[in-house]
Amino acid sequence: MQTFDQKHIKNIAFVGAKNSGKTTLTESMIFKAGLITRRGSIEEGNTVSDCHRLEKERNMSVFTTLVHTEWRNYKINILDTPGLDDFIGEIVQGVKAADTIVMVINAQHGVEPGTEVIWN
Repeated sequence: MQTFDQKHIKNIAFVGAKNSGKTTLTESMIFKAGLITRRGSIEEGNTVSDCHRLEKERNMSVFTTLVHTEWRNYKINILDTPGLDDFIGEIVQGVKAADTIVMVINAQHGVEPGTEVIWN
């Protein structure tokens, strides 16, 4: 991996309610970048960002996970945050470290109560 100066490093935090698709989006991005050869599944417990034993047992993110990729001479650090507001401290940590925040909303369910809590 090449070395990047500060101007070419971007931190993006994915936030949103539980099951909105943050981890799946992260997995798709690193797959498309060629960092993995197969997309993982939350149900199978083999995603890159949900690697802790507790996350695999619960089939959900518990900790904010940092995953990185490269795009157009930029290093993109992706912060995959938990969706359950019980872990709001992890979400806040990710937001504080981010240059950009992406609110992920489940297209099937729309804005859910957890979405509003995280937005506020």
